[in-house]
Amino acid sequence: MTLTIAVKNVPKIIIAGIIAVLILSIPCLVYYNFSIGIPTKEGPTDSVYEKHSYYSRAVEGFGYGRMNNEGFNNIDDYNEQPVDILLIGSSQMEGFQVPQDKTTASLLNKLFSGKEYVYNIGIGGHNFSIVASNFETAIKRYAPKKYVIIETGSIQFSMQTLVDIIKYKIPENIPESNMRGPRAFLRTTFLKNILYVRLFVYQVRKFRDKATKGKSGGLDEFNKDDYLEKINMVMQRLNQTTIENNTRLIIFYHPHLTLNKDGSASANTNDEYLDAFKAACINNDIYFIDMTDVFMQEYQTNHILPHGFANTAVGAGHLNKNGHRIIANELFRRINEIEKGGSL
Repeated sequence: MTLTIAVKNVPKIIIAGIIAVLILSIPCLVYYNFSIGIPTKEGPTDSVYEKHSYYSRAVEGFGYGRMNNEGFNNIDDYNEQPVDILLIGSSQMEGFQVPQDKTTASLLNKLFSGKEYVYNIGIGGHNFSIVASNFETAIKRYAPKKYVIIETGSIQFSMQTLVDIIKYKIPENIPESNMRGPRAFLRTTFLKNILYVRLFVYQVRKFRDKATKGKSGGLDEFNKDDYLEKINMVMQRLNQTTIENNTRLIIFYHPHLTLNKDGSASANTNDEYLDAFKAACINNDIYFIDMTDVFMQEYQTNHILPHGFANTAVGAGHLNKNGHRIIANELFRRINEIEKGGSL
């Protein structure tokens, strides 16, 4: 009797579950309304987003806007117009944590006032090693007339990663979410249109990443000569590509700042790796910009941190509006110095 009643109630339970998911999807219109990454083959990035899709995210900071016709976070569509400055990087340059007009690329375009056109192909998960591996393809695709700017939040790499870059081998740390796993499944089914399901998959992935963080092994024991040799070879390859395509390369580094008990701040940077990275850039005529000093100055003057949000953690995670503003202003200033015949 009880089993019969339970069976009869199955349709009601299913309908109630569907209604619950749909109701939970309503607040997701603001909280996590976000397209799924689409893998690309032999493109300037390993993935893009749905073309002309709108997004709204409040899981970290609050960002909103619309992807352009190529699936990148730019206000303007790309219709083969000349690109003066190509901006390449990770989710930090993707900038989904701030409004679209407050990203580094958007602010740079405002600062240049039409004199230079900045195009952003920043994509989540594309750290320096992946950017370097795709570098030649990106340059040939957009042919930037003046500069290519690479963003990086790290200057420490394993020797194997550097060897992979030198050999044009795509690193194994391509975002799993774009290639396989639950998001790949979600992308191929009707479930991708249900916002709460997207949020649930995102939360599962974040939990998994947090649980596995630090289990993939650390860096090699630092050997200055060996490391400098390999990182120099990486920079040599990047610079050769820019020379062949008649453009110039700028790499900027933005460290996270840690707050100390006495109220001061310090950068989470290993000076040995930083010195080697900077030396390799100088050896290969690559402009290197370390944002540490401007970040520290902003904190000491205005008590502002470039990373972190009120709805997550102070000083952690992605660049906030202040971080994007500081970086855009510094890049604008440094580029103007170069254009006047100066140096970095």
